[in-house]
Amino acid sequence: MTSHHPLPQHPLDAVPAEPTSTAPALTAAAAPVPATPSQPYHRAARAIPHRRYWWRPLVTIAVAGFVWIVMNLQVMVPLMILGELWPAAATSPSLMDPLNPADQVLGLGMLALLVPAVLIGSLAGYGRAGIVLSVLGRFRWGLLGRAALVVVPVYVLLNMVLNLILEREAIVVPEIGPAVILAWLVTLVLAPLQCAGEEVAFRALPMQLLGTWLRWPIIGILVPVPLFVLGHGYNWVGQIDIALFAIVMGLLAWKIGGLEIPILLHTANNWTLFAISPLIPGFTEQGEVGLLGLVLALAPMLGLSAGIWWWYSRRAGLGLWEPQRGRVQTLSSASSSAPVEVPSPSAASTSRPLSV
Repeated sequence: MTSHHPLPQHPLDAVPAEPTSTAPALTAAAAPVPATPSQPYHRAARAIPHRRYWWRPLVTIAVAGFVWIVMNLQVMVPLMILGELWPAAATSPSLMDPLNPADQVLGLGMLALLVPAVLIGSLAGYGRAGIVLSVLGRFRWGLLGRAALVVVPVYVLLNMVLNLILEREAIVVPEIGPAVILAWLVTLVLAPLQCAGEEVAFRALPMQLLGTWLRWPIIGILVPVPLFVLGHGYNWVGQIDIALFAIVMGLLAWKIGGLEIPILLHTANNWTLFAISPLIPGFTEQGEVGLLGLVLALAPMLGLSAGIWWWYSRRAGLGLWEPQRGRVQTLSSASSSAPVEVPSPSAASTSRPLSV
């Protein structure tokens, strides 16, 4: 599946030269640590220069799960107590009211907390939190920004403008008040974090956990798909979109060597839907989906993913089915000048888009 062209070293892959010295003791102390080979995203833990104990993935997922539960209790318990003491701050019976700030904090916040939980779990298990983000051990904001110039306008046009036209008869402008404004702002702030949380939990965590033991990325991509599908309440037509979305985002993470593009596509879709949800009752509720809704959801996701795949392959000098590789930044390289990324070669049926 992967071509084997010789790869030039990334600046982070280079082992810094040690200064020569005539003192035997200093020479021995300065002996360089053997370099580990660059790895694709699902094998990023293999690029960390430590002993590869088999139990590291188990520690990672155990710590991540524990931290996530503890943080959720710290959010949910005070929120429930506040709702009992102050009814205006209580959650709605459905827990999905876009005009209720408590609903948005609870629903989106629980998923957003997956980000710090998985990062802490990776730090505990592998000694590096950054491998969750990319093969370079960091989030590549420049890559996300360049792709966003195309991705965001497409989703604004399809999810916001088109839906406001198609659903113009259903538009209801709510009475503007502090609660409505707060709920809308909370949604816009937490939606990107919710998407990032789902990506680190359903793409990064299983891919790198299984990739520590196995060479084949497809296993780590497919194993979490059923769990991702079960987390959504659509009918079988809508779940086709959810399953394909999970598979394509896993493939993109493997291809580009990180989560930047999956997080961007996930956020662009959900953020634009949540932004207009207060105007259209039931707009983001999950349920029956028709064939037209499936097509409207799949078309931008598949089209943009294919275009980004091709663009990144050309930009990075990679073969079409060759993944970006890298090595997580070590302490010695962290003390040097700032690294520059060098590409490696080689209820009724609905037709609305689906939030994932």
